[in-house]
Amino acid sequence: MPKAYRSMKSEGVPPKPVLGDSATKLGLRARDLAPDANGNAVPGKGGVSIFSSIAGIGRRIQGLFPPDMVPARLHKTGKVTGAIGPNSLRVFKLGEGNYEEGEIADRLRLVPDGVANPDHGTIQPSFVMPMAEFKRAIADTKELWEDGENDP
Repeated sequence: MPKAYRSMKSEGVPPKPVLGDSATKLGLRARDLAPDANGNAVPGKGGVSIFSSIAGIGRRIQGLFPPDMVPARLHKTGKVTGAIGPNSLRVFKLGEGNYEEGEIADRLRLVPDGVANPDHGTIQPSFVMPMAEFKRAIADTKELWEDGENDP
């Protein structure tokens, strides 16, 4: 299973991501993946943004990723230079292994953007499914996300 990182609002102990349809929650924004004519989520058309690593987030923050989407404490520790986001955000990780294309959870696939954008990718549906099922599959991963801030 591949591994991915995402900065999200957290809740609870141990911390888990907050569910919702915004850039800082575990969920799908309308602009991340539009349904097809039949209301389905289709692989290869987009998904939930993720990163290769904390270092990958740091590389992306230099001009391509808003620095307010990453907790400022990671700037203070030297992990993500320029991070200015609220400390209510946390960088979570999902999966183990390498950052590569593959099944990352039930019904979900990690798809890296490729050579032009090596630190970014998306979690996409593994197959064509109703949009509601794709959103449910994303929400079902909540308990699988772990605190990733101690990783390199």
